[in-house]
Amino acid sequence: MFKPLLAAAIEDVTKLDFSRGWMVSAKLDGVRAIVKDGIVLSRSLKKIPNLHVQTLFGQCEHFDGELIVGEPTSKTCYTDTVSGVMRVSGQPDVRFYVFDSVQFPQRTYFERRPRLSDEQKHLVEVKQTVINDLDELLAMEQRHLTLGYEGLILRDPNGKYKFGRSTANEGILLKLKRMETDEAVVLAVVEEQHNGNEATTSELGRTKRSSHQANKTGKGSMGALHVRDVKSGIDFHIGTGFTAEDRAALWAKPPIGKIVSYNHFPIGRVDRPRHPSFKGFRDARDMS
Repeated sequence: MFKPLLAAAIEDVTKLDFSRGWMVSAKLDGVRAIVKDGIVLSRSLKKIPNLHVQTLFGQCEHFDGELIVGEPTSKTCYTDTVSGVMRVSGQPDVRFYVFDSVQFPQRTYFERRPRLSDEQKHLVEVKQTVINDLDELLAMEQRHLTLGYEGLILRDPNGKYKFGRSTANEGILLKLKRMETDEAVVLAVVEEQHNGNEATTSELGRTKRSSHQANKTGKGSMGALHVRDVKSGIDFHIGTGFTAEDRAALWAKPPIGKIVSYNHFPIGRVDRPRHPSFKGFRDARDMS
């Protein structure tokens, strides 16, 4: 049964086998898309709702890639893409970043990967760079992080198209990303507070205020989302990653029951995600 090939996380880059000659590209942060039987499907094999997307890319049979609205390095790339392609109407500024083909899954990646011409306006071939040692990989990672990408994707040039997730030992498809992304359901909205306590100066010369609750007043906007991780069941707050407009809108219309994607550091956490930051709302049709 067909399933999209998914990447395994790299736990320790020093243990990678560089004799494979990894083919490396930027990790994109849009909506996964596969074209089968003339229909553009999400990673959960549900039809991408947007009619414009279907018109543009329905003829790109067997292509596997990422739909991106706007620039791939934009801080709002994910939310812009989800809001653009997951609604039926509208003509989003979307491009299909193609990195694989599912037509001949038993062929190696080097044999089956798409080669596109530069003349195709809405199609972009995801360029691959051959990396042969750790220093090259780390230098490429730093360049891409500086540009605004969230990490790298590594492919074994001799790897087949596995139906499902690659394992780290297989090394068919790997992702190098220092932060992890998970999903949580929104339980409540916590109001942002104004701290009216008197400002004092610490021993280091920094301004500080008491957290005494009696002198705090609500600001009429969202301060944090109270959420529950869909995998672990742990409750916590997400208070960063929002614009002022986000905070006002989410306070006016609380997104109770909706699924959010959030980034967090995996190292150092005990029972809750470390430094969780809002990434965007997740559409159930883009989950698997």
